Amino acid sequence: MKTLLVIVVVVVVALVAFNYLTTGELKLLPGDSMSEAGHEVNSLRGEFRAAARDYREAGKALAVSGMDMSDAAAAALAEVDRIEIEVQKIARTTKEPEVKADANKLLKEIAQYKMDVGS
Repeated sequence: MKTLLVIVVVVVVALVAFNYLTTGELKLLPGDSMSEAGHEVNSLRGEFRAAARDYREAGKALAVSGMDMSDAAAAALAEVDRIEIEVQKIARTTKEPEVKADANKLLKEIAQYKMDVGS
């Protein structure tokens, strides 16, 4: 009986620890507590990182092969601009402080990226 109780306690602690590390919330079971705007900001963060990666890859292709990749680089930067506009819209319209803070954090990340690439 004691062994079973210890196993249950270990599983519960492991679930809480896992959820805390992945979501930042102390919960037993992961919940979908994010709003639609929160999901959209996370999706836009992924799109931004993909566009930044595309821009870096275009630069690497230019350095390695000498091929003109300016169209690919310009498309990646245009995608970053589109994402920035969408995030600004979410930051302006949302009433949720967590989503607004997350959107502002992403906007700072985008601004820093644009300064780094000279856009």
